[in-house]
Parts: sequence; structure tokens; C-alpha cells
Amino acid sequence: MIDPQNREVTHLRISLTQNCNLNCMYCHREGQESSDKELTVGVIKKMVKDFSGLGIKRVKLTGGESLLREDILDIIRVIAGTPRIEELSMTTNGYLLPQLALPLRQAGLSRVNIGCDSLTSILPKNMRNVLPGIEAARKVGLTPIKLNMVVLQGINDHEIGDMIEFARQQKIILQLIELISLNQEKVFYQKHYYSLDKIEKELKRKAKEINIRKMQARKQYNLRDVIIEVTRPSHKNFCQNCNKIRVTSDGKIKPCLMRNDNLVEYKDKDSIIEALNKRGIFYG
Repeated sequence: MIDPQNREVTHLRISLTQNCNLNCMYCHREGQESSDKELTVGVIKKMVKDFSGLGIKRVKLTGGESLLREDILDIIRVIAGTPRIEELSMTTNGYLLPQLALPLRQAGLSRVNIGCDSLTSILPKNMRNVLPGIEAARKVGLTPIKLNMVVLQGINDHEIGDMIEFARQQKIILQLIELISLNQEKVFYQKHYYSLDKIEKELKRKAKEINIRKMQARKQYNLRDVIIEVTRPSHKNFCQNCNKIRVTSDGKIKPCLMRNDNLVEYKDKDSIIEALNKRGIFYG
């Protein structure tokens, strides 16, 4: 699947639920409008098979909180067992990982991104609450573990240095993420948006090596004993180098995180191709 910018689309991001055991003030819910419908295991199995036949190689599960799905292990098994799927990962707040890390790994999950925005109790996804999940994931091999920190002006921006040190101690990758203006009140976004421009300049100065990932041209800064990845929705590369397509929790193919005016109801492979065409992607 190649689009007019010569981008090969290889990643599928599936939102499994809008339910969550937390209420993070910045949550963008994958750009999805509210819905209580959820994909069945059977539909997910068929969908991933269709997508893999069109060139998708990697799948990421997200939400809401994916681990709230009672059938999450069945979902993992059917996706991991799909031919041509090379990696299956998940974003999670980590609260349920101590109980589920081992069965998730046994079912076929490859690795996890764990949300951790603070070393204190200022935000619900903080070090004290997620550390047991980090340890459980490491123990069973859900690695490399990536820690997601959404940086918020006036709330946790002063903790960036401490979070880098925490990631260094835990031997995990830290991903610094700019606040995105989806499902946010305008006042909240304007008050708490924090540009990572200065942070990137400092990381560039300190890094012994800088790697650029193909996905959205994200930069990874290797500071000798810790890797910092920077995700900036405000930057042009976020869209220009996108190689993802998304599926909402109620079964709609979502060609773009930022839009809801071009959704396509999933039915079969033809509906996937229709959605791809709406993104300007050529199949063949």
C-alpha cells in the first residue's frame, strides 16, 4: 500500500474500547467520537486477516484501556496467529499488567507502551502506580518497554529531567509526547500545551547518536545509557511521514487521526480499500 507521498502503510492501530479505569484530563480517545459499541473477536480476526493481505505488518492495540476487555487474551491470540503479522503491541496505563503480563505474553503480545506522566501523584499515571506493571512486563519479556509521558505546561513539564533519570534506571525507552488538540477544551489545550522544541535542542546537544524512525520521522536520542523518543503532533512530520491506518472501537476504518469525516464502516477487504482510497493510498 503506497500513497502519493511514497509512504508504505504497514501499521494498523485498533482501538478496542473507549472504557477506561482512569479519567486522564488530556485523553484524546484516538480521535474517536463517543460510542459504547465494541468489535467482537470474530470481526477482529477477519479484519486483521484482510489488512494483513493488503500489506499490514504491525498491529497496535489501544483504547480506552485495552486490558479492561474480558476477551483480551482471545483478541491477542487471533491477531498474533494471523499470517504476515510481525509484531503485536499495546498501549496501556499498566494498572492491570501485574496480573495479566504473563498470560498476555503467552497469548502472543510482543511488547507494551505504558503511560507514565509523573513521578509523583499529581497525575493518575504516575511512577508509584505503574512501576508494578513495568516490572511485570520486563519479567515476562514484553520488551522493549516504552514509557509514554504526555508533557503538560504547568503540571509536569518540570519533571522531564527526573523522568529521563527514571527511564535510565529502569532501562526503558522514554517517549515524550506533546499534547494534541483532539477532544480537548480549547482553554485546556491553550493553557497546558508545551512545545518540545527546546527539549529536542538539548537532547540533540547531549546525544551520542540520533536515529530517525520511519514512523512519522520520529527522532530517538541515544544519551549513552537511555533512549528518548520525541512525538510532536504539532510538527509537519507527524502527518507527512505517517504510515498508519486506524480502526475505531465500534468498527469504522479511520484513515486519519485528525478527521472523522472520512470514516468507512468495516465490512470486508473492499471496505478497507475504500478507506485507503480516501487517504489517497494506492493498492497494488
